[in-house]
Formats: sequence, C-alpha cells, structure tokens
Amino acid sequence: MTATKLTKEDIARQAAKLYLADRIYLTLLGKGQPAKLRQVAKSIDVPGVTPRLARSVMAESDRFETVDRRWAPAMRYGDTKRPFEQVLKDLLISAGIPVQVDLLAEELGHIYGRPGEAYAEMLPRILTDKERFFSAGALGFGLAQWLLLPTSDEEADVVFDNYLSQEQVDEYSEICPEVEWDADKIAECAETLLKKCKQPVPVKILALIAWRALQEDFDPIDFYAQLVSGDQILLLSDQKAYPASVEKEFVDTLGKIAEEVAALPMEEEEEEAEGPVTITDTDKEEMIAIILDKGSATAEEMIDTVLEISPDESAFAGTLELLKPALEGDERIMWLGGTTYGKVVTFPNEVKEVPSSLIVPPTPVFETPEGDVYDQELEIDGFEGDLKTAIYDPLVEDVSDEDPALTNYQPNGDSQRCVLKYHHKTEGTFPLCQINPEFFGPMPEIIPITLIDEGKRKQAYVNNTTRLIYGLKDFFKDITDVSGAVFVIEKTAKPGEFRYRYDGESDEQLGIDVERSLEILDIRARFESQDMPLFDVITEILEQHRQGMTFAQLVNEVNIVKRTSRLVIASILSSYHCFHTRGKSGLWQFDEKKRSQGFNKTKRKYVKKD
Repeated sequence: MTATKLTKEDIARQAAKLYLADRIYLTLLGKGQPAKLRQVAKSIDVPGVTPRLARSVMAESDRFETVDRRWAPAMRYGDTKRPFEQVLKDLLISAGIPVQVDLLAEELGHIYGRPGEAYAEMLPRILTDKERFFSAGALGFGLAQWLLLPTSDEEADVVFDNYLSQEQVDEYSEICPEVEWDADKIAECAETLLKKCKQPVPVKILALIAWRALQEDFDPIDFYAQLVSGDQILLLSDQKAYPASVEKEFVDTLGKIAEEVAALPMEEEEEEAEGPVTITDTDKEEMIAIILDKGSATAEEMIDTVLEISPDESAFAGTLELLKPALEGDERIMWLGGTTYGKVVTFPNEVKEVPSSLIVPPTPVFETPEGDVYDQELEIDGFEGDLKTAIYDPLVEDVSDEDPALTNYQPNGDSQRCVLKYHHKTEGTFPLCQINPEFFGPMPEIIPITLIDEGKRKQAYVNNTTRLIYGLKDFFKDITDVSGAVFVIEKTAKPGEFRYRYDGESDEQLGIDVERSLEILDIRARFESQDMPLFDVITEILEQHRQGMTFAQLVNEVNIVKRTSRLVIASILSSYHCFHTRGKSGLWQFDEKKRSQGFNKTKRKYVKKD
C-alpha cells in the first residue's frame, strides 16, 4: 500500500496549521491556568483566526490537552514518572525554539505540581550538558540536536555525524541556489536563499549549506541564534525555515480554513462540550473580579466573558443554573435580582421600613349620637359598577393598600411610567404597585439601583418586601406639582443602572396644583379639628368637582385629607344612594337631593363583620 502523495495545497495547509499551533503553544507555555478558546485566539493576534479554528488545530495536535473547555500544553497531563531530562527535552521539542529558563521552570512546575522556583534553581545546572542542550543567550536554551555540529573537515562525515540523509542533502543542494554568506548577517543571507529556493528548508541542511561557505567562520549556536532572533526568518517547530514573508500566506490560508471549519457540523467532541460547564474556583474569581471592577454584571455577561458561552449555545442554560450556587455565599458580592450581581451594599435602616406617613390605618366605623352609622367597609362583592376592578388600578392602589397578585400592572419593558402622589413626594419614595414586578425583579428582598439624570447619580433602593423605592428626594425637589407629576424610569445598558426622566408632564387623574391643594388642605383642617365621618370628606370633595371624578382621582384627594384604604372609599360610594356615576363616563358624582335617602339597605348583607 503506497502513501498518498500530498499536493502543494495540502503541504501549504499543513504548514499554516503548524504555524498556528506553534503560536498557540508558545502562548500557553508557562501560563498558570488553562486558557479558554477566545483567550487563545485573542492572545496570538493572528488575523482571521476564530476560536473554532484554534480548537480544530489544537485538537489535531498531540501538544495540547483540553480540560473543561480550556486548553493547556498536553505535557501537564502526561506521565511524570519518566526521566526528568526526557520531559525537559520533549518540552523543548514542543516549543520548537529556544526557551528562557524562567519560562521552562514555570511550565515544569505545572507539569510536576511544584513551585516553578524549584526548577529555576536546578535547570541552569542541567542545561550545561552541551551534548543535549545549548545556550542561545537571551533567547534561552535549545536542544543540541537542532544544531549542525562541524565534527570534521569532510562534508560526508559532518552529514553522517549530524544524522542527516545524504539523499536529502543532495535534494536541497540542487534546488537551493548559491548565495554569498556573511557570518554576521546569517538571517539576511538565509532569507535570500529561501526566497530563491521557494520552499522551506530544514534548518540543519540550511546550516550545512552555510558551513560549506563559511568553514572556520561557521558557529553552530550563533548561526541558529541569528536565524531565530531576526525578523527575516520564520522557524517552525518541525525545524524548517521559511522567509518571514510567508507569514502572510499562512494567514490567508488559515482564513480559508476558518471558513471551512465554520461551515462544518460540530464534531462529537464539540457537541459533548455543549453541556453545562463546571464553574471552577478560578472562574468564580474571574467573575467576581468583573463584578468588583464594574460595580455590577449580569450572569450572561460573565458566562460569555469568562466561560466563552453565549446565550444562544445549548450549554448556556445549564451553566446559568450552576452560576448562582457557585457565587452564593461570597461576602464580596450580592445578588441584585434577575441575573445581575453587584458589590455588597450595606442597606440604610430607613429603606427597611415603611415611613409612618405612608401607612394606611384601618378606618373606624363612625356612629352619630342619633345612631347613624358611617364608613362601614363592604365585601368586594357589594361594590357598585366597575369598582370591583377599579380597586386594582395601580393609580388607585398604594403602599399598604394593595393586592399585588391582582394589580393591573403596566406592561413590562425598557421603561416604566410613574405618577407621583403627594405623600411619596414628601417622603422621597415611590410605590411598587405602579411598577411591573419583572422590571426590577421580584427578588431579592432589597435591590440597590443607581439612578442617573443630567449629572445626578444617586443610589436608590427597591424593597420588594415593603413594596417601595427609596432615595428619590433629590429627584423630586424640582417638581412643583403637589401630586400627579409623571416621570419615567428607563433601563440603561448597564445592569442595575436606570435613567430618571421628568419632562414636566402631569397626570390627568392625579394632577393637583397648588391652588387645588389649598382647598383639600382646608378640608383636612376641618376633618382633624371636628368630629366628622369620612363620608362627609367624600361629599365635600365631590361637591367641589361638579362634573364628577374618576375613582383614582377621588382616592388620591381623600388620601391627602386622611390616609384611607381604597376599599373603604369604594364601600362608601357603593353604600349610599347619593353617590352615583354619570352616564357612561364612569365619573363619580354626589347628589345632594338623595342625601336624605341614607344607606342603601341592599348593601347590609355585604357589610364586613368585625
């Protein structure tokens, strides 16, 4: 059976892949941790090299080993019981060029699981063995077998002593043109020869050709060092020399191979790698470093950056599940809700409780000396008209007076429309009943956020237990409306950061200017100084709005007089003949003529019992 003869294109492709493998190997050599594909592709800085191409090339070479989707020199996972000098020799063969002692020591430390310093002390002694190694000065140490040693004046003896094939020597002697060699310009002379030869030449045969011309001026170590240190020659790990200009051809060839690899279906090994990826301690530290550096980061960002898994890969979902337990318990960071993590924040005590001015207390039943009873709360089934649904309007609900499971939240999106009420403007808070639960996320209990607005950058807190946003006073101080100012909270590209935007808009239902606020405060003053039921407060407010009021508008104004549950207000509207809605408008009005008709007896069965 005869071997298949490689075409010129096959040879070019093999050489290009060897060039890439060499670049990758030298990048990984001595590194403390195995590298991810993107790190590999980025660090070698070869145009057009994709992570998948890098993986393909490394997978074809026995110089590399992959562990949990990371790559390292394969010798780290080899047999460490072999003779030390054999391991050192194999390490240099894999590198293909002289390597500095410190780098050799680091890699040997990884191979044997010991500190690199121990090998840095012993290597200089071992590397003085000139039969096996040679020193190339600042370039480091290489293998003596790479050198052409002129052991005789007779070429035949030199060829024999250096384990060269006479047939190979004759082949290259025929195709390589004669050039004038200069012992001080070895790289330039070799470049001239290689360009004319138009194919790579084994470095020992190249040295033999130079020795023929230089004779006594030929120095094997200097010859090799000049080839490696200059920028005229490209020496690959198979010890073949190319003119440096061939590097562009390699890059072009690799670009074509990258396109071919991208078009191929995933190999079995790649598919296996698509499962969830174990998050190592090193991964965890990288992720935490990202969080601490940026202030916050999403799981998607960290998995993509650290583990090189994008959300559209099948491995992503399983890896995302592993992320939270991996980061849980680290005292430097905290979960901010959703998939976002941030630096640990110490929460002020004031963001852990509802301000007393916002608490809606129970409304006591009011009984007159004549025995008339007012302000009784009904079961929801007893509510009139659309009040059964209006009570779940976010503009009607408020902190401590809401039913989060039934609230008719606005749609979730990149922004949320917010209508500011009187008490919240004073306290610098905002109720979460007006915010879709998914906007900030229902967990954790307290989420620190950053709000920005034209130079302002303030810390705020979303408390999912108290159902309030705290820390908004600085943003509200420029609002002149007593109630009803409309502002927008928008997401930014940065996790945990939101933009506050107020353009002077006032809500039609909840808008209250200064003049109207004085009228309401007058009602409040009389309510606080006199013994009067909430029923009278509602009648007075409705009398001042002859055209009628929406339920949300009425609840808002009543609450400026006294913090009152929307359920009590709905109960009063539903219990008396004098309250009704105007036609199809749905606006509530007070009819003085029907005041004497009193309580609607059909509602008695709905009155809540103590």
